[in-house]
Amino acid sequence: MDNNYVLPLLPEMAVFVTVAEEESFSKAGRKLGLATSSVSRSINRLERSLQTKLLERTTRKVRLSTAGSEVYEQCKQMLESAKSAVQVAHSNLEEARGVLRIAAPKAFAKQILSPLVLDFLQTYSGVTVKFRVADHFIDPVSEDVDVIFRLTDQPLEGLISKTLMQTNLVLCATPVYLEIFGVPAHPGDLLDHQCITLDEQTGDNEWKFTNEQQKVKIKTQSRFSVNHTEIRKDAVLRNLGISIFPDFTVESELRDGTLVAVLPDWHVAGNYQGKVILQYAQSRFIPIQIRKFVDFMAERFASL
Repeated sequence: MDNNYVLPLLPEMAVFVTVAEEESFSKAGRKLGLATSSVSRSINRLERSLQTKLLERTTRKVRLSTAGSEVYEQCKQMLESAKSAVQVAHSNLEEARGVLRIAAPKAFAKQILSPLVLDFLQTYSGVTVKFRVADHFIDPVSEDVDVIFRLTDQPLEGLISKTLMQTNLVLCATPVYLEIFGVPAHPGDLLDHQCITLDEQTGDNEWKFTNEQQKVKIKTQSRFSVNHTEIRKDAVLRNLGISIFPDFTVESELRDGTLVAVLPDWHVAGNYQGKVILQYAQSRFIPIQIRKFVDFMAERFASL
């Protein structure tokens, strides 16, 4: 087949892959930075050129037709080959440059990661960083992220992993609060306290504790819940109650005595603790901006 026939179709095929994966013209447009009408025109041009109906449209979403499924697989391979070609070129560059897309949980990003990312930007002026901060799970493949940071003991399979540090959860209150309401000696005592909870998902008001002999689950009572670490910390600092934090978010307050660890002999179970793991895709050719970023982060975390 003549290249002059195929070449104009390549951008339309890339749009088609995104529409198929997002199952929506509008979502594909947002991901690609295109108007929905422009996405629709691209699909119409591709279908006319191929003389094949690729998508079945409904009022809520679009789905691949039988022929579209086969075309999608070929187009997806085309895009992966194009990305590999770019990676090969970038991996051979002597100077780091290009776009780097990273993602991390909110509290970790603010307290620990953001100053290191800014240091990286100042060190490597040729790199453009797109930084996504979100507590929900981000799939690095489908959401087009180069490097993700996760607080977990179970890294995603199929990705290269580098452990950077360990973090744990700590139960905290102010000395003033504890003087007024008393110091809990056992997790069961928390039933008589104001517990400021995360309220991010069902069960966040159930706090789980373990020590060498016991496992205890407490359904806490709270006047205030919020899925933002800084706001919860502000509430605790105003003597409004007790709350659970990743240790790195309250390190300075614990050190200067503004906050006090409660039930220090008990382990607090929950999300946002474990190993801090950096992950990125396996490839024969890792783009230089990713390699430099991984090495930079490993060096900086080793000195924390």
